[in-house]
Order: sequence, then structure tokens, then C-alpha cells
Amino acid sequence: MNEKIFLAFDIDGTIYDAGDILEEAFAEAILLCTKQGLCKESVLPSKESIVATLGFPIDKICSMLFPHLPRETRDYLGQKWTENLVYLIKDKKGKLIEGVEEVIPQLFNRGYELLVASNGVRAYIEAILFTYNLTQFFSPLSLYAEGDLSNKSEIIAEYKKILKSSKIIMIGDRITDLDAARLNNLPFIGCAFGHAGAEEISGQKFIASKFTEILDLIESIVKSNSWFFI
Repeated sequence: MNEKIFLAFDIDGTIYDAGDILEEAFAEAILLCTKQGLCKESVLPSKESIVATLGFPIDKICSMLFPHLPRETRDYLGQKWTENLVYLIKDKKGKLIEGVEEVIPQLFNRGYELLVASNGVRAYIEAILFTYNLTQFFSPLSLYAEGDLSNKSEIIAEYKKILKSSKIIMIGDRITDLDAARLNNLPFIGCAFGHAGAEEISGQKFIASKFTEILDLIESIVKSNSWFFI
């Protein structure tokens, strides 16, 4: 591989499945919030409602799930939810998407540089990568939706600027991943096995029904040498 090719991975629903711990993490956050008189225990959203918000930044998730609560309370809930998720991740209560442990090292060994491209907060993403020994395969250059970068599309734009490269493939399962690729005119691989299923990414040229299919899709894009959104 003559010129470095970058693979920008969404994490939630693409590499890691937090589905089994989402409610537990929010329930504990809401219980703490209730004890402090900031909200009512009855505001706990369903697992389906939580999953529907994944892929968005944490402040957006909380505003979608708790529109009736004051901003300060939503921010507090988001902070505690993240802390609880990190604890549960380190306890290996969630799970990697099937095929990740096999494919990620292969991509690294083939010379691709792997980037984090997630709207998740830094502590949450780093906990996943560290707990499952994936940190070693990802670039130390990791940008997050914080500070001047408010969403995934801006993260990808910043990667393009810093890396001085358009040879980046966006890989993810949600509309936010598709938008990040489209707005930055980059190839996109949609993951139909993610939280949203295939619905949000339907109609795209490169779709993986399981993680192991990503290998061949990447090779197809590289061989075509078409570094733009299709």
C-alpha cells in the first residue's frame, strides 16, 4: 500500500454493542438524580428509546430522551450515565460485535490506519477500546465531539485537514455516519448489523451484513480508487 489509507470507524453499533447495559446505566443515573430531587424515577426511557438516539452526541441524546427536564439536569444525567456505562464496560457487561476481534487486527496488519469517528464521549470510547485490547490498533490521533467539534461530520472534516488526505473510508451503522461521509465526500460502508438495522443506511452501494464483510468492501473501494461519496 503506497499511500496511507484511513478507516474511520464509528464505535457504538459498529464495533461495540451496548444494548444490554443502556437501561441499567440510565436507571442508576436516574435513581441518583431522583434522590437529589432533580427528577422523578418514572422518567426512565425504554431500551428501544435509548437505542434510537445512539449515534448522536450525548447532549442531543439527553435532550431527545428528556425534553421536559432543565438543561442542567439533562447534563447531569448524561454525565452520570456515561460514568455508569464506563464502569459496566470495564466489567465487560456489554459485548463486541461478532467478528471485530478477528478483523480489526487484520486491517491493522494490512497497513490501514484506523481512526475513531464517534459522537460518543471520550471516556466511553476509550473504555471500550482499552477493555477489549483494541487501543493498540487505532491511531493515537483521536478526535471527539467536544470543544470546537460538535458532531461526527466535523470530526471527519478535521481528520481530513490534519491528515491532508481524502483517502478516508467512513464505516458506521447510523444516519450520522452516512451524513459524515456524504458531507465530506468520502466513501461509506454501512453496517446493517448495527443498532438501527439496515433502515437508516438503505440504498447505499457498500453494505456489510456482518463485520467480516467489511474486509472485502474496503478492498473493493481501494481497487476502484474512487475516493468520493457514491
